[in-house]
Amino acid sequence: MVAEAVPLPLPLGCLLTSLDTDQDGVCDIVEVVFGTNPNNADTDGDRLSDYVELFGFGGVDLSALGANPRKKDIFVEVDYLPGLLPTQDTLNSVITAFAKAPVSNPNGSTGITLHLVVSQEIAAADVDLDLSPVWTDFDKIKAKYFAASRAPYFHYMLFAHRYNGGNSSGISRGLPAQDFVVSLGFWGGVPNVAVAGTLMHELGHNIGLDHGGNDGANYKPNYLSIMNYEYQFHGFVIDNIGGVLDYSRVRVAAFSEQNILETSAFAPIAPTTEADLDRIGGVRVNGVNIFGHAGNFLDFNNNVQVDNGAYSLDFNRNGFAGDVFPAAQNDWLALIYDGGGQIGFATPGISRHLDREAPFLVTPEKMEPCLTVDLARAP
Repeated sequence: MVAEAVPLPLPLGCLLTSLDTDQDGVCDIVEVVFGTNPNNADTDGDRLSDYVELFGFGGVDLSALGANPRKKDIFVEVDYLPGLLPTQDTLNSVITAFAKAPVSNPNGSTGITLHLVVSQEIAAADVDLDLSPVWTDFDKIKAKYFAASRAPYFHYMLFAHRYNGGNSSGISRGLPAQDFVVSLGFWGGVPNVAVAGTLMHELGHNIGLDHGGNDGANYKPNYLSIMNYEYQFHGFVIDNIGGVLDYSRVRVAAFSEQNILETSAFAPIAPTTEADLDRIGGVRVNGVNIFGHAGNFLDFNNNVQVDNGAYSLDFNRNGFAGDVFPAAQNDWLALIYDGGGQIGFATPGISRHLDREAPFLVTPEKMEPCLTVDLARAP
């Protein structure tokens, strides 16, 4: 990252001759005052430079919006079709999930500050009840309602009615990505937890999570994450509180459909412990909540008892009860913050390099529609 001879406005306390080791536009002496790392232009690793988080740039004042260069931030502009803006409580449930993330920050705190910045209702003249083709019609709205000055720092999302003529709950524009759609407007009376879960699910794709965490395999029983379709509309029961949204915060050992033991349920992988798994309830199998907790005594076959012997069961709905699912990751430690290369430093002269060979793990054209709503069986 090189910022030499770039006319960034000098922060108060810096001179043109002041030492700026990381060349981020903030001189070392001022970095000491703010507690940022003078050897790293992005102290907290959220792909927003210390300069823009402290002082803003290009007409966007991230500091006024609550950015902290010593704690990870994610900014999302939220636009919506008339009547589709969720309640603040619904949005807060997602914000709270990120605040409770097991992610360490340079300021000694844990969690990620998610800024869901509600912006505009789409005017009646621009309402499109079926975004088809989805990204062509989405771009028409984005071009009119999303300020270009926000593009280097914000994800952009739209609460829509439906897209491509189907009943998909939403879609991300690749993985990772900058844009996503929550398309539940066609579902009358949609539960708040389903709206919040879908928002968090699609944002999860934007920040690098697939339906199986690090792969696209869905319905993996040992993958306890809102990215798993089993939980997108329901969340979890954590510490006996229902409707809790979470990405996987536990590592769970490989699991075989051929050798199920209800008395032992899932096995943890360090640093996850049995006690961590025992906090997690609301486990679902084939669309049904089952009795017990993830650590032990799980009624996988839902026969209202804990069986002592081993048996087999088809979890991922492929008609075969012999699959072995690999160990599940801790999602929170695997997030990618650059939005497919669209979100980054974005100050003149500072490169927005990727830490990956390609901007996408899954390109937009190969991104599958997310969970389809069966209105006859919807929760």
